[in-house]
Amino acid sequence: MELDELTEIAVEVDAGVAVVTLNRPDRRNAWNGRMAVEYRWALHHAHTRPDVRVVVLTGAGGDFCVGADARALDAISSDGGRYSAERLPLPPYPDGTAEGLRHNHAYPLTIATPVIAALTGACAGAGFVLATYADLRFVAGDCRITTSFARMGLPAEYGIGWLLPRMVGLPAALELLYTAEVLDGAAAVRLGWAQRRHEPGEVLAESVAFARALARGSSAESLRTMKRQLFQDAAGDFDSAYARSVADMNAALRHPDMREGLAALRERRPTDFLARPGPGS
Repeated sequence: MELDELTEIAVEVDAGVAVVTLNRPDRRNAWNGRMAVEYRWALHHAHTRPDVRVVVLTGAGGDFCVGADARALDAISSDGGRYSAERLPLPPYPDGTAEGLRHNHAYPLTIATPVIAALTGACAGAGFVLATYADLRFVAGDCRITTSFARMGLPAEYGIGWLLPRMVGLPAALELLYTAEVLDGAAAVRLGWAQRRHEPGEVLAESVAFARALARGSSAESLRTMKRQLFQDAAGDFDSAYARSVADMNAALRHPDMREGLAALRERRPTDFLARPGPGS
């Protein structure tokens, strides 16, 4: 799918940053099958376009995502739990994606570009899953964040039972999942699930500013490699991860991004990696 074919997701690119917006404000950005497919395509384009270095994910209309579309859930429940997958083509996984990461919701972890979730309003259920699979989460102080699964008679969905304890620790993950308590932005930051808290009207602008600084000041090749190291290599054994990190370092010594880093150091100026093609080129 091309970006102009997307109906549930909006994408705007500027200064190395793709702002990806869940765009169903009339349904408070409730998650559905088409939105899931379109989100993957938006990330695919971010991964393959040389002018995109960082993704900021947000929601239109004041809420991030209230969870799965209730109408779809009602239909599934009425049909005895049966549902049909969305019949739309999916983008390929990036070359070299580990087999264990080739799952729909893990797609954000496989692309070269960092994904920052800018959260306002409600972030629940499927929205919580979506935000958890982002690299970083910046939240509004009055954000309302909940796993919600236990209150819906559902398990920890789509690998969250594996991922969440690695972010906040096992006891905190158990409490969040068992109780489905609602967190505000400050509580989410204290737990470590979110990294920064901003005023409600400033979250998107602050997230985009952070992303633009990252796009310009950090090597796209370094970001690509580090993301693979943290989400793929770290899931394997230490010996393999260490050996691969040495190979990565040797490759980096020959990469043009290092020349820019050294030039900036000699000239006592900020690095400007946006002048170089990105890893998707």
